[in-house]
Amino acid sequence: MNAGANAELVDDLFFLDGKASISQQNISSFGPQTTDNVNITGNLSETRTYSISPYLRQRFDGFASSELRYTHDSVETGTGGLFASQSDRILFGLNSGTAFKTLGWGLKYNNQKLNYSNANTVEMETISGNLRYLISPKFSLTATGGYEKNNYLSIRGKPEGSFWTAGFSWAPAERTKIIASAGKRFFGSTYSLTANHRTRKTAWSLGYSEDITTTRDQFLIPVTIDTADFLNQLWVASIPDPVMRQQIVAAFILDSGLPASLSEPVNYFTNRFFLQKRLQGSVALNGTKNTLVFSMFNMSREAQTSQEMDSALLGTNILALNDNTRQTGVNALWNWRFSPRTSANMSAGYTRTSSPATDRKDDFKSIRLGLTRKFQPKLNGSLDFRHNRRDSNQSGSDYSENAITASLFMKF
Repeated sequence: MNAGANAELVDDLFFLDGKASISQQNISSFGPQTTDNVNITGNLSETRTYSISPYLRQRFDGFASSELRYTHDSVETGTGGLFASQSDRILFGLNSGTAFKTLGWGLKYNNQKLNYSNANTVEMETISGNLRYLISPKFSLTATGGYEKNNYLSIRGKPEGSFWTAGFSWAPAERTKIIASAGKRFFGSTYSLTANHRTRKTAWSLGYSEDITTTRDQFLIPVTIDTADFLNQLWVASIPDPVMRQQIVAAFILDSGLPASLSEPVNYFTNRFFLQKRLQGSVALNGTKNTLVFSMFNMSREAQTSQEMDSALLGTNILALNDNTRQTGVNALWNWRFSPRTSANMSAGYTRTSSPATDRKDDFKSIRLGLTRKFQPKLNGSLDFRHNRRDSNQSGSDYSENAITASLFMKF
């Protein structure tokens, strides 16, 4: 299940967001990887999430705008090893308005309380301010500063302290934008980058981020290489209307049998807080009859809390498995529309997952071949073959999978 809703309860003042999901998720990045429950791998669990978020927005003419938001969310799984949790968050932001053209400013307060099923409670609080100085219409200098305080039991020093970043925002052309910053937080130096470039037939993106996060956070706000987002960028010039473009993109993905997203680093189950560093780049090319999407990623996770928190998940013999992990991979997707009603697609991917503390390395390779046919305006059929293979330096951990799937899709 994947459901979402947005409502404007009082015009231009009071809003409500809500979402819920039920999905199958791989428990460990070192186990057999699959996206459905056809094969019993022993490494799959149902994950259920929901969130509800009422908020107020207020504009003070051209001086400033504010938002006060409360969010309640929940994450549960089918395995008892990952603690069920609920969170309550208060977020307040105040940002300068149009009256501040050269020097913009902003203030933010964030407080989150996490309650786990093992009776543990974690509170995280951040207060910050930011400045933006406009050098030219295309270039701005940016800076942030503040203080953060977390009360989880860290194994790497006290998880609190002042922080700062300095950077820039540069838009040299209408279809190009780069945002970058560097700074310091309680865990050390930190960097971020977001770069996007678009031409008539291509869309390019590159991003880098560092943050303290958890498995539950990744389930609530998943980071994916979104097929629809790429197509949406590619067709901005030819289909200016955003609503119409979204509908056309959704229909194109269904008619072509494209996956919703490319493969990505496995969000494995762990009860530990970790420092995640993620680099991701991707490019999409769109022709008259062909669409190609290529991506790469490199992600590392460094545990910030003790191994014992994962004893119910990993047992007592391999607690070090999640101390530090690295996932590196490349993926490619090609779609060929060789007739008005028929298209073929192929995807291939390679991921290496390693755990330096246990000297384990797994190589995961996948390939998928598919054929999609539009029988009627509201009836599509597809035939797919997939091959998955894992090679591990740990004895007895290799596996391979072959599957053929036939599907019918009917729209009502």
